[in-house]
Amino acid sequence: MTGHPLRDTIALDTPVRQAALFGLHGGHVNCTDGRYVYMRAPAGPENGPLYNYTLMPTHMRTRFSVEELQNIELAPPFAFTKGVSQMKIPSKSLERYHGFGTMLFDMEKDPGQKHPFRDEDNEQKLTGYMLELMTAHDAPEEQYVRLGLEGYRRKAQ
Repeated sequence: MTGHPLRDTIALDTPVRQAALFGLHGGHVNCTDGRYVYMRAPAGPENGPLYNYTLMPTHMRTRFSVEELQNIELAPPFAFTKGVSQMKIPSKSLERYHGFGTMLFDMEKDPGQKHPFRDEDNEQKLTGYMLELMTAHDAPEEQYVRLGLEGYRRKAQ
């Protein structure tokens, strides 16, 4: 997560960003520009490669199992980890996310996100924002592969 001062946003409605990323580990990676929400699905049903990066091998409510830790690697530091390497642990992927497909919603016309639609220009614009934000925040290379965006990281930098 990264922060921005919000004083002018609150007082003057001054924007702090063009777009924001959000999502769930192993699920869609989502990008919004405030009007549209673009939900990029995993490129294939295997939903991989997918890893957990952590200093503490625990899930939300349980420790990682011995089986999960048997193929652990030490990953080089990310830009935001202050020089500290992370444990890179293969993650079980949920295949169901691919089945939903990639979706685009117009929040002005469809605030309940019930009617996805196709718009190549908006999808391309939001994919560009997604790539910029993933690169700026040092997303792991395999996330580009998982989302079918191989080769774009170098172009976005």
